[in-house]
Amino acid sequence: MPLPDSRFAVKILLILSAQVFAPQAFPHHSFTRFNQADIVEIEGELIDYRWRNPHIVFQVRGTNDAGDDVVWQVEGHSLSILRRTNASPEGLEVGDRVKLAGWPTVRPSNEIFVHNLLLPDGTELLLQSGVAPRWATGVTLGSEREWEIGGTATDNTGRKGLFRVWSTKFGRGFDPLWLDHYPLTDSAQQTFGEWNPLTDTAAPGCRPKGMPLIMEQPYPIEFVQRDDVILLRMEEYDTVRTIYMAGDDGLNEPERSILGHSSGRWDGDTLVVETDNVDFPIFDSNGTPQGSNPSFVERFRVSDDGSQLLYDLTVTDDEVFTESVNLTRNWVWRPGEAVEPYECVETD
Repeated sequence: MPLPDSRFAVKILLILSAQVFAPQAFPHHSFTRFNQADIVEIEGELIDYRWRNPHIVFQVRGTNDAGDDVVWQVEGHSLSILRRTNASPEGLEVGDRVKLAGWPTVRPSNEIFVHNLLLPDGTELLLQSGVAPRWATGVTLGSEREWEIGGTATDNTGRKGLFRVWSTKFGRGFDPLWLDHYPLTDSAQQTFGEWNPLTDTAAPGCRPKGMPLIMEQPYPIEFVQRDDVILLRMEEYDTVRTIYMAGDDGLNEPERSILGHSSGRWDGDTLVVETDNVDFPIFDSNGTPQGSNPSFVERFRVSDDGSQLLYDLTVTDDEVFTESVNLTRNWVWRPGEAVEPYECVETD
């Protein structure tokens, strides 16, 4: 996602300076720290791996271009993505000699975002959306990507309403939530300029995301009707948003929280949700700040053929934006999909 020139310059300077002090442990950072225009290969002994959320991670002992011994810190996608392919950790053994290919960091280091992993028996795991086999010496796993399948129109079961599981079409055609440009106030622009993408992450490790950042999550979501409330279940961090549909929910002064307090109503076939009392410092994944009293109006509507869930979000935050901001995205319906347990494990 391209950023305006001034924002991009700030991000790159912060990333480059922070690489000097990057901790030598399993990483958990944004894609912005990796050079997505380059691919490198490494080979060595697999000394540890974790097949888990929020990211799969490996440690590989090998040598660098200068011939020096190095332990490579390798990060991959989340388990939530990979379990929707036919890639699996079966066959991975600590002590095996493996080969990997992926993105290096922006500034040279011993960290890589993995795309391809070759096991000793010739099995190759494809761990990034859209990549092709690199060595093709045996069986290839990961090419069956349910994750990239688009929406299915309503079938004869009549599953056309809101209350079902919705998924993201990943890879090509992915529909991001955020904008490239925002009408920032002077104070918000200054705060944004001081944000460090490596140290100021709003939801590091297994710390849940708040509103509206959680709405970017690319894993399945599900709407569930429970008496006078609607539950919006989201796979990432096992998040559940409660939408009160009865008006007076007995909360005279709702407590501030990272998800805030949401009230819903129906406008024809559109679910309209109004949310306030949000206490979360970051607006989006690029580090745009959030004020102390933002308000959100969301509209969820199923497409006429039942294949997509259309989403519209209007944000009002006078401390951050000089005018209201409107964001859109969509989800798709794939029969048989489920909201799986996220089971996040903190980085050691």
